[in-house]
Amino acid sequence: GGGGGGGGGGGSGGGGGQDKSGDDVRDVGAGETRVMTATGRVSGDDVVTEHPVCAPCTGCSVDWKRASEQAQLDSDCRGHGQCSSCDINFNRINETYSLKRFAAEKSVRDTGASSATVLRANLEHGRPFVKFVCIPGLPRHHTICKKGQLWEPEAHLVVNTLSLQRLSDFCGMQGISSRSWVAHVRGKSPAGLPLDPMNNHPVEVPLDQLGIFSSPAPGIALSALCGGPKGPDLLMEIPSHQVVEAALFDFVFCAGDRHTQNVFIDDNANIRLIDNDNLLGQQVLDTHNPNNRRLCAVSSLFLPGNMESWRLRKSGHCRNRVSTLDYRCHVGPRGLVKLRPKLESCLRHFAATDVDGLVSEFGLGRPEFAESLKQRAVDLLEHGLPEALRRAGLHELKIAMAHAHERPVNQTWDSISPREREKIANWRDSMWRPTEPAVCHGMRPTWEGAPFDYRVDTSFAGSA
Repeated sequence: GGGGGGGGGGGSGGGGGQDKSGDDVRDVGAGETRVMTATGRVSGDDVVTEHPVCAPCTGCSVDWKRASEQAQLDSDCRGHGQCSSCDINFNRINETYSLKRFAAEKSVRDTGASSATVLRANLEHGRPFVKFVCIPGLPRHHTICKKGQLWEPEAHLVVNTLSLQRLSDFCGMQGISSRSWVAHVRGKSPAGLPLDPMNNHPVEVPLDQLGIFSSPAPGIALSALCGGPKGPDLLMEIPSHQVVEAALFDFVFCAGDRHTQNVFIDDNANIRLIDNDNLLGQQVLDTHNPNNRRLCAVSSLFLPGNMESWRLRKSGHCRNRVSTLDYRCHVGPRGLVKLRPKLESCLRHFAATDVDGLVSEFGLGRPEFAESLKQRAVDLLEHGLPEALRRAGLHELKIAMAHAHERPVNQTWDSISPREREKIANWRDSMWRPTEPAVCHGMRPTWEGAPFDYRVDTSFAGSA
């Protein structure tokens, strides 16, 4: 299974003061971290709400299966009860893994490119993954953090984790993603953990800090599936409603880094999204530049017109089967979708609530997150997903066009050379890319037995 992996710098669990953004970050006792946002409200576990939680947290343990079931009952539960602290025996994540149906095609887990370390915990309700944004004494990728000093990225990712879980529960979108919560842990990181692709840390390192917990995602990452000769064919079997739900999740909550390492797939071709703590615009928001209006830069392999999907659209990676995860392969070339009643209701709530109200209700870390969330909700309700996508990308387009003198930013894949494609394939100053027709390889969408048919054109049965 998989858990959150990636994103952000590091942190430790004690100390207090102000971080670089001017946010007041305070430690007020074991397991109780408070983040005072720029709005003057306390976010994270301090959010004051009259809504029930989907499951309590005992120490560090959440019954995530019960929580998911409760959220699916159409109740108004949101997130989990406040956790405290616990002592945990941590295990390393298996270095190789595979699906049962492709047992011979074992893949090595990617070590990740950030300072974060992910371990496995043994708790009452199972074995969740625990992500540490940075561990003092474990300098992954040369990132150094000190015990007793809070690290700005950790503070923000903790708040994002808690608020995003509340949002996804409220919108009925929790089923496509792993569940996450935060608790203060004590223990030891095992010896031999990777510092980078070439070096391991030889000794154990003590842990006494916040951890971001994630329920296990069954199966393996798409990146691992793509490493074998038979695995890519499984992408043609993914239930269509899950692809559309992933696309909506990534658009509504502004996923800026949805690549093949943070989408998991199991033996039955069901998918699950992991590593979601950097959403809502956190990845691109520059709090040190008040004039920056880069509030959200969607980049997801499920959606057209962005870096991640554009570079995979006709690439040889995974025998080019990842291109079939463009949601238009499942609903039709126009890209129009219907919305589930619960999602439509939540979008109307976002649209009707002011920025301060959303920050307070869901514990959002920044008012900018609420501002862009409101705008995406309005655009999706009034104009539909294709036009909402276009509007969400206008600022990124403006950035891209400012670089047109040095990069082929506004040209189609087929109109530029392989060398020119390299100039833009991994370029992140702007996530905008041209929206081109989906490449579906004749895939037949699988809507039979779906809990909800998102197609506006229910006669659509596949395209080239």
